[in-house]
Amino acid sequence: MDLSFKKATQKIDHAKPLAVGIECGWASEAIYNSAKSYFDELLSDIDRAESSIELAVYIFTLDETGLRFTNALLNASKRGVKVRLLVDGVGSAIDAETIARRLSGAGSEVRIYHPLPWYWGNYRWSLRPGAGFEKLYYFIAAMNRRDHRKFCVIDKSIAWCGSFNICQDHLNQTIPWRDYGVRLTGDAVASLIETFDSVWFGRKNANISRRMSRFFRSNYSLRLRRLSNRLLVEKIRNAKQRVWICSAYFSPSGAVIRAIKAANSRNVDVRLIVAGRSDIALFPVLSSTYYADLLKIGISIYQYRAGILHAKVMLVDQLCLIGSTNLNHRSFHHDLELDVVLSMPESISRIQSLLERDMQNSLQLSQDNVTIWGRFILFGWVLRVIRYWL
Repeated sequence: MDLSFKKATQKIDHAKPLAVGIECGWASEAIYNSAKSYFDELLSDIDRAESSIELAVYIFTLDETGLRFTNALLNASKRGVKVRLLVDGVGSAIDAETIARRLSGAGSEVRIYHPLPWYWGNYRWSLRPGAGFEKLYYFIAAMNRRDHRKFCVIDKSIAWCGSFNICQDHLNQTIPWRDYGVRLTGDAVASLIETFDSVWFGRKNANISRRMSRFFRSNYSLRLRRLSNRLLVEKIRNAKQRVWICSAYFSPSGAVIRAIKAANSRNVDVRLIVAGRSDIALFPVLSSTYYADLLKIGISIYQYRAGILHAKVMLVDQLCLIGSTNLNHRSFHHDLELDVVLSMPESISRIQSLLERDMQNSLQLSQDNVTIWGRFILFGWVLRVIRYWL
């Protein structure tokens, strides 16, 4: 193990426990980093559902995993459970219409968020009202706005959230994917349905209670998007002890970079876990254009090498943010996202241990081993221009 890693880890091992005054919004928090366990137990909850299921997911494909979920939702509908499924028009473009036809035939409600203009078969299931050509104009204008959330609420009492889509990719044994998810219970679960309904019914001015907003971050309105982005920067800037970020698609805003640097200047333990390989081939190259500047001031960067990093996790002192938000342009400005805030000491300890394992499965970067593209300023500038579409 690298000595600097060991030293930093020892410093955090003596971190003080959950601070007095931190309110926990969840009755239980169960962490998952295995797709098999996450899918199996989510399906078990769906099979036990009695009244309602709300599921929003970016990618839903009719592979082996997708068929398991489709059948589980079909069975739930047949036994009288109210099922609502919201899939994204890009992430689920190919299979969305087939899924919608199958589930709606059993009584489920299915909607497709901003279908691609050339997928005419998906228009029937879109959230957008209006005639075909009216929808076509809207979908062309809104083509870059996606629903990237990955969460499920069951019987208004159980919530699942994380970086897992409904597809077989997450179970790839040849090239393992690294993801994180969480199962939650407690009073705040019911408020997550408000975030689902706000998109489902187009309630742009809907609001969640101030108390509940401390337990999850949603950006379904412009006001909430700005608030979520500002709170993220403030959390990093105000960190006292550590900022550990695990980001699959690292291309943060200038405000986030400045907050990271400010935390580092106060001797906060700042560590970044970034992708060595990605399902978006160009993204590790884009991310590398940030590294030299951060390494120069002593920030620790770990490039994950044990598979495809797809996780979105942040540890700030004794709080954890986990969900669908990437530190990139899309999440900050275009995509709908949802993250939950964890604060139970056992959850923080568990996430800390898992992130330490991720670091051990990474290459710790230095000025000497940063890719040449990371030093090529002009190339980095070009990539940052096109990040709008990545």
